[in-house]
Amino acid sequence: MEKLKNYFELFEELSVGGILLILALATTFQVITRYFFGLTFDWMAEGSRYLTILAAFAGAGLAVKFGAHFTMDAVIHFLPDRITHVVQTFAHLFSAFIMFVVAYQAYKLVTKLAKYGMSTASLGIPMWVAYMPILIFTIVIGWRFLREAVKSLRLAINPAAAN
Repeated sequence: MEKLKNYFELFEELSVGGILLILALATTFQVITRYFFGLTFDWMAEGSRYLTILAAFAGAGLAVKFGAHFTMDAVIHFLPDRITHVVQTFAHLFSAFIMFVVAYQAYKLVTKLAKYGMSTASLGIPMWVAYMPILIFTIVIGWRFLREAVKSLRLAINPAAAN
């Protein structure tokens, strides 16, 4: 199971970098063709839009993994360690809850799109495929926040374990 997790995390990291590279190249290509040749490619703009969704949610998952997500931690710097870890535990649990609520709503959206058979305008791919990254990565983000909550709770119970 650990090996599978490592493969997923490696794939996740490489994918985000690759997607960002593809987005940069596609955007540069679109600008050059539009301004120098008067050509536009609707399918490329649409594809970039859906790749941006994928990159944003996958990148948010990586931010949680590496502790680089947005935090408001000005107050906890003035609290004792144990209370800091308790506050962090609740913050991580709340964040996980929000991500699982978003995942549930994404699930409802994806199943509805699959049921009605909608497809994207230019690319013609099923809409549920385009929105599936929201479902997948909100579950990943929620799971990672739960893991962080467990770590914070362990440190709140036994602060000496941090050293």
